[in-house]
Amino acid sequence: MTIWELSEKAEYIADRHRQLQDQWHTYCNTLIQAVTLSKAHLYHAVGCSPDEDLCFVLFDHFIVHIEPAKGFNCHTIEYALSTRDDNTRLLIGTAELSNAGQMDNSVNIRDRQQVLDHYLGKIGSVYDSLYQAVHDDTPLNVSELKQELARHALA
Repeated sequence: MTIWELSEKAEYIADRHRQLQDQWHTYCNTLIQAVTLSKAHLYHAVGCSPDEDLCFVLFDHFIVHIEPAKGFNCHTIEYALSTRDDNTRLLIGTAELSNAGQMDNSVNIRDRQQVLDHYLGKIGSVYDSLYQAVHDDTPLNVSELKQELARHALA
């Protein structure tokens, strides 16, 4: 392989990587806007920090983390849950981000309502579990929530 062939491949790789990063940032911006501008009471607060990708604090206790899965050129987005007290993350969903600006081949990442509906679909079981715990007056931590979410997945 010549240096020019290698250079051509490197340029292609860099362009595609940059394109994927741009799609990720567009998705993040759209989701933040969708959550913060929603008239619905979601009890989310944007909780991003420079060390992390995107996260929302839910009911001032749980943290929903949204980030690309590990690995170069990975198109998988992971949705995970932790608490302020325990940073152990519980994976609650995944999605695929395309270079064409689609999430899971059906959601336009520039459409706030589509992005919000998709996101709420990913975390809906968390709300179900929290609702049940509050309704039953029972405490809930991440390990109990993991068991509860597993029961929801089987139902």
